[in-house]
Amino acid sequence: MHPTAFASYTGEGLGQKTPLLRSMEAVNKQALRVLRALGNKSSKKVTATMGPEQEYFLIDKEWFDQRLDLISTGRTLFGAPSPKGQELEDQYFGAIKDRISGFMRDLDLELWKMGIPSKTKHNEVAPAQYEMAPMFETINVAADHNQLVMETLQKVASATDWFVCFMKNPSPESNGSGKHNNWSLATDDGQNLLDPGKTPHENEQFLVS
Repeated sequence: MHPTAFASYTGEGLGQKTPLLRSMEAVNKQALRVLRALGNKSSKKVTATMGPEQEYFLIDKEWFDQRLDLISTGRTLFGAPSPKGQELEDQYFGAIKDRISGFMRDLDLELWKMGIPSKTKHNEVAPAQYEMAPMFETINVAADHNQLVMETLQKVASATDWFVCFMKNPSPESNGSGKHNNWSLATDDGQNLLDPGKTPHENEQFLVS
């Protein structure tokens, strides 16, 4: 199957991809107009880029099988706060446990096979919470890759006796999982328009962006 963007015969976008592609073209057109006004004559294209960090919870399959709420809904519906919660951010600053590190390695290998540039991995704040982050890509590709990341997380977890959960908030006292949609604007000649440089107060491109 080839990548597809659906549109009606009158031009309306029928899927989520068409508006995204149109927004990328609009950003390119207006960003170039601003760059020309600032004296930049070398850049020919401006591309929106993104590196969406993906947070997730990992639950041992043996414990998962004892929780009817997780089995039925994929998230917690009852329970008590963790005996050792987010005090002092012990989980965040602690070492990655060997079994977790093995899962992260298996995940990276599967993502690299698909050309997804997964790079960063670390503990997150809440107990049993972790995060992966890819390198920046064109925002259109990054959005597709993030969907594959979530699917691959579930597949690797299932194959290695884990359950992966993307709960927003497992409890009022606990940090929820989500995405950090880090984004930027890059030119075809290698400039990051959101890079402040060594003298940001004099960097007109950065200040305007």
